[in-house]
Amino acid sequence: MITRRDLIKMGGLTLSIMLMPAGYRLLKAEEVPKRYAPNLWINLSKDNVLTVFVNKSEMGQGVYTGLPMIIAEELDFPWERVKVQPAPAGKPYVDPKMGIQLTGGSTSVSNMYEILRLAGASMREMLLASASKKLGIPKEKLIAKGGYIIAGDKRYTYGEFSELANKEPLPEKPRLKSPQEFIYIGKGVPRIDVPEKTNGKAIFGIDTFEEGMLYMVVERPPYFGAKPLKVDTSEVKREFPQVEVFTLSSGGVAVCGDSFWTCQKARQKLRVEWSESFVKGWKDKDFENFFLSKLKDKGQVVKVKGTPQKAYEESPIKVEETYIQPYLYHATMEPMSCLAWLKKDECIVYAPTQSQTWVLESAKRISGLPESRIKVITTYLGGGFGRKANVEFVAEALEASKKLGKPVKLIYTREDDIKSGYFRPYSATHIKASADKEGNINSLSFKIAVQPLLNGRASVEGVENMFYAIPNLLVERVDVELPVSFWFWRSVGSTHNAFSIETIIDRIAYKAGKDPAELRLKLLKDNPVAYRVVEYAMEKSGWSKNFGKGKAVGMAYHYSFGSHACHVAQVSLEKNKVRVHKIVAVIDVGPLVVHPDLIRSQVEGAIAMGLSMALKEQVSFKDGGVENTNFHAYQILTAEEMPQVEVHILTSKREMGGVGEPGLPPTAPAVANALLWGYGIRINSLPIRL
Repeated sequence: MITRRDLIKMGGLTLSIMLMPAGYRLLKAEEVPKRYAPNLWINLSKDNVLTVFVNKSEMGQGVYTGLPMIIAEELDFPWERVKVQPAPAGKPYVDPKMGIQLTGGSTSVSNMYEILRLAGASMREMLLASASKKLGIPKEKLIAKGGYIIAGDKRYTYGEFSELANKEPLPEKPRLKSPQEFIYIGKGVPRIDVPEKTNGKAIFGIDTFEEGMLYMVVERPPYFGAKPLKVDTSEVKREFPQVEVFTLSSGGVAVCGDSFWTCQKARQKLRVEWSESFVKGWKDKDFENFFLSKLKDKGQVVKVKGTPQKAYEESPIKVEETYIQPYLYHATMEPMSCLAWLKKDECIVYAPTQSQTWVLESAKRISGLPESRIKVITTYLGGGFGRKANVEFVAEALEASKKLGKPVKLIYTREDDIKSGYFRPYSATHIKASADKEGNINSLSFKIAVQPLLNGRASVEGVENMFYAIPNLLVERVDVELPVSFWFWRSVGSTHNAFSIETIIDRIAYKAGKDPAELRLKLLKDNPVAYRVVEYAMEKSGWSKNFGKGKAVGMAYHYSFGSHACHVAQVSLEKNKVRVHKIVAVIDVGPLVVHPDLIRSQVEGAIAMGLSMALKEQVSFKDGGVENTNFHAYQILTAEEMPQVEVHILTSKREMGGVGEPGLPPTAPAVANALLWGYGIRINSLPIRL
């Protein structure tokens, strides 16, 4: 947490950003209202070092590089002198478009781009103004470049004017660079987080430490929906008298001791009687039957256009399919872990979290302390994929610290992590689609049964807002209630829906004897951006010469999180095993590319995760609980199974789109469609089992 004393020590020029009713505006540190902790965003020190406090979490996607480089661009500052610190949790640091401090939805760069450019440009103009006064040279004769104020043949570091610049008024409309002036944007810079991640200095949630802390593990119920009825600790107390055992509001049983291994051994001596649950005794087939049965329930109509049932009945080409997609584990490299210390008058939390706002709210609720007495320090995240936006693991550590009066470090084992749930939801989908005699799709009826996220809005994401020009359309959802915990998973509802929609389009094309790429172009004729993405994917993949019946090449297009993506997959069957050889990926991200390497790496990572979803991943159940509780049984894609990936980035004149999530949804359907055209195999459930 940055204090006012810290600001004095840093010296130099400090700019803040204050949220206002109509949006945001820049402030200097001394202008920040006293009711807030100083909302320091950027500081330029006297020794010419730029420190950027980033309000987004670094979980491998590169925000500790992508966001500071926007400021460095407008400031025209040398990249090697830029440092990054995680921003504290608090209202001044919320994402102004989200209204909370959260990293998710592929919004980090798009939401912060305008703000950070303005901050960098304002600092540059203030430095020029202060240099003009100090040197006695008209401002228009000075140049700010590369961290120096240049006056004729003389150069002065920005830092020499940083304190004087504090006296300058903030410019109302600082001049922003034109794209022709960019030195970083569109070209990229070395990642700031890579050196300390490779030399071992990076601090993740599991690396945090406080003197006198206790370790904590949590015993979970053997099946979802159960609560502890009776906890027998007699054996624990006999062998480990110093160990503390108590139930948590989350439904788990906390075991706290002086070391992680002490906690693990003590947990083995616990005897817990659990309550009954609706899913007790269920296995995979029970979940499948339950979700299929929910498709028979009356659905909530989300969107209707034309007369889809009438068009379907009157059309010569019809396709009707039902899809099943399982619960998926986030499989972050770093399982859940954090350290919480709830003192009498202060609360400190070290957490690898995607949502500082929700951590802060949990800390306020559990501690009873005001926001000004709570410090949330965001560590590096060893992967997130949405899972670490859920903060129940932090609440568990806070609850234990409050009870014991000591710092508590909570560690989930891999087994704990997967048994705790918060999976990508299970879904069953029924689709009917039809086409006229020329193969043009004229109706589509879509119905999904799924546990609802975002009040059900995510259930139909990617369908209700798709750009395909289908004249007769019906979109329905059935909200399913089950005690299995679920949460956001990379690309959220689009993970389900892109698969079912994109494969049904190829089923129509296959039945009509039409090229599915050309069919997509017809459906996207009213959206030139989407049309160009598909057309470019055809060009770069050599579609015209590679595609055809008997050739295992498949395409899928999807729009999600503000970006258009189209993948073409080359696939083969080797001893009845699917082998993906190459994926050509095209993504349109909007008006400009900030850091091309970050975009490529995110698309490549999304494809890896999408292939893992397509070929490997499935949470399996036994007796209502998770059966495959570690990577020996919950399999993910291996390096040797990763295909060649070719990423092409397009831009268009529209709002900036996201990057981290849009590359995933087209992956699985592109593979499934390749199996259809190459081998006549229809895939209606994932992972693919032949």
